[in-house]
Amino acid sequence: MIRLVATDLDGTLFDNLSRISPANRRAIQRLQDKGITFTIASGRDYTTVLPTLEKYSLHCEAILGNGSQYIDADGNLILSCYMDKSIFLRVIDLLNQYRQYYMIFTTDGFYTGCDPQAAKEAFIERGIQRFHRTMDEYLPGGNLAYMPCNHLVPVEDFHEFITRDLEIIKVEAFNMETSAITAVKHRLKEMDGIAYLSSFDDNIEVTDAHAQKGLILQKVAEMKGLKRDEVMVLGDGMNDISLFECFPDWSFAPANAAPMLRAIAHQVVSSNLKDGFAEAVNLVLDQLGQE
Repeated sequence: MIRLVATDLDGTLFDNLSRISPANRRAIQRLQDKGITFTIASGRDYTTVLPTLEKYSLHCEAILGNGSQYIDADGNLILSCYMDKSIFLRVIDLLNQYRQYYMIFTTDGFYTGCDPQAAKEAFIERGIQRFHRTMDEYLPGGNLAYMPCNHLVPVEDFHEFITRDLEIIKVEAFNMETSAITAVKHRLKEMDGIAYLSSFDDNIEVTDAHAQKGLILQKVAEMKGLKRDEVMVLGDGMNDISLFECFPDWSFAPANAAPMLRAIAHQVVSSNLKDGFAEAVNLVLDQLGQE
């Protein structure tokens, strides 16, 4: 019997315009009507997830920051795994050395050691080129106005910064010149105490070594008294690998998922553009007789 379903957002539950299709919404409702816990598992922080939750009237639990936080359906923090601040300083030094644009996600806003306007423009240009966004979407009133790039606060003294009353959720660097990102990855391999991954070849996200979606969900499952085969997971990207490794019994990858995810998934379903999430949910519930 399935008692909890955790799904990635971008490329899995969402279509390519960050929308939840009617079929996927019906599948979520089917889960919740049966008392099955529905959880989203995202690299985003709460402030950037909240607009989606409100738009679709979703009252659900969430894994945030690739496993840095787990919140309940009311937005209360249940578990956390933040970056060690001394290691964080080493990561920032490395990014500055390679002149990368980056954003720092914290429990008290978004920051950068770069010029905020330049970082914003670089992030938006990446969104336009890679995701076919438009500039208007990022402007005030646009559907992406809430994005962290629009709310970056500059940091001039990082040693003072780490004394503030905030925690580091993750650091995300991005550069359309992928060779620079590759060079940073090689250097990050030398650091202990961190985990890092790339959704694409032009970005990299750095968290605490234990801040992974699957690891934090394992702790939540233990708290809830759930067995491994009572948890269903869905995802399409490299930050979802730990979900599949920790909960392989009912792991589903949409057809658009990274090859590695498709290779280790229990089953591959239709793409995120063809309601793969709903297909997986209905398949499992019907198979297990959870009508």
